[in-house]
Amino acid sequence: MTRRQPDGFRAPAPGEVIDLVIDNLGVEGQGVGRWRGVAVFVPGALPGEKVRARVTRPGVSRGFIEADLAGVERPSPERVEPACPVARLCGGCQLLALSYPAQLVWKTSVVREALRRIGGLDEIDVRPCLGAERPLGYRNKAQFPVVSACRPREDRASPDRPGPRRLAAGLYRRRTHDVVPVETCLLQRPVNNRILAAVVRLASEYGVSAYDEDTGRGLLRHILARVSRDGRQAMAVLVTAEPRFPAGRRLAEALRRVVPEVTTVVQNINTRRTNVILGPRNVVLSGPGYITDRLGDLEFRVSATSFFQVKPEQAEVLYGVVAGMAEGARRAADVYCGVGTIALYLASRLGSLKEIVGIEANPAAVRDAAANARANGVDKAAFVCGDAAAVLRDMTAARLPLDTVVLDPPRKGCEPEVLAALADLACRRIVYVSCNPATLARDLSVLHDAGYRVAEVQPVDMFPQTTHVECCALLVGQGGSGGRGSGRSGRSGYAGGAGHRIPTGRGRPGPGHGRGSDG
Repeated sequence: MTRRQPDGFRAPAPGEVIDLVIDNLGVEGQGVGRWRGVAVFVPGALPGEKVRARVTRPGVSRGFIEADLAGVERPSPERVEPACPVARLCGGCQLLALSYPAQLVWKTSVVREALRRIGGLDEIDVRPCLGAERPLGYRNKAQFPVVSACRPREDRASPDRPGPRRLAAGLYRRRTHDVVPVETCLLQRPVNNRILAAVVRLASEYGVSAYDEDTGRGLLRHILARVSRDGRQAMAVLVTAEPRFPAGRRLAEALRRVVPEVTTVVQNINTRRTNVILGPRNVVLSGPGYITDRLGDLEFRVSATSFFQVKPEQAEVLYGVVAGMAEGARRAADVYCGVGTIALYLASRLGSLKEIVGIEANPAAVRDAAANARANGVDKAAFVCGDAAAVLRDMTAARLPLDTVVLDPPRKGCEPEVLAALADLACRRIVYVSCNPATLARDLSVLHDAGYRVAEVQPVDMFPQTTHVECCALLVGQGGSGGRGSGRSGRSGYAGGAGHRIPTGRGRPGPGHGRGSDG
């Protein structure tokens, strides 16, 4: 719908420079000011600043204008100079110019505002966001798209001489699929940056072509790197557009010589014309095909397609919050459990816990979870492969004595069927782990209407310098005290006795219900 503007209103032209005072930050980290009553979004601008902004998309009919930061005339006291040379081009670090303490304050406000505006939850206790000790150089996983680059000057001068192909890799420019070449990303662990540089150089030398999204031609699509917390094991994943990779094994062995921390190299095959990075098939080019990493006292096998927290130190902070909210639990379920990180962490930390069942629709993840339980000697955890809502309904029908449910859904949040099943299950307590304040607010509102009270929300900064914020929310059922570790029963419809067991077997995947999940 076109918005009516005042008589005599003139929209700014693309390229026009306008003066603005920035009032606040948008949810994507852009500075927000107003020009003749119309909102203007300026990435890189901070609240309180007077800036000059170059219009990129007038868009007045949509009710807002988009612009690039052309200059800062009056800087914010919270502005810091970004150390990254491509900070304004790359879309990865939206908050790099904002001091870290101010980032935490802003993330707390984002969560509080989402609960109020989306969920209608005004009186929720939102704790200050828990910050990270290391706000740079923290990511243990990198994924870089690959593109063709110009040949060296001497090759361009002699077009008849074939010379090696030249590749580049980097990160996407904000809101585009244009790749900004990057040699060193400040968010990455140093080993990941070394893997990136080495693969680009070796692939260029071996004549490997870059995949072109527009034509669908070329071979190498992405470079992924993962490194263990102690830095002793690293994995390189080379995502190709077709199975045939003539230089693959030679490149893998050369890479391991150049970067000794690399213990395995995997080819991931993605033949689809899609924006999804990974395909369904992996071929091990060198090494065992996985690395091992740790969370607390637990060890996990991490393969090319496994989900594992990208900042293990802060993941322990997050899981510590989960454990605190689940204190006193005796029998629990971990819904969307993935490879079992939360379930196994709780099983190893909560002395009160007698049994926990992980529910996951991805069969490979369930197999990994069961293997992780065996490897860590955890016998209180069982894992079932199936649709979360269907498994929860089965538990309700069996009148199983679950007192605690942990939810850790993807960014889209919980399916309505899962929320309905939780309402019927009527457990004493739910601990909801979310990576998206908007879908968290939506789901908390539904659970609130179903009889659960939101006792507290604790934001945790898992991704410093970015707009992402993780949250843990504690909900208690009717009759629950809301205190951590409360031993009282939940809603009045709850039934079950201590003698019942969750019938999934220990460490073995149960029968599937046929619907997939992105875990």
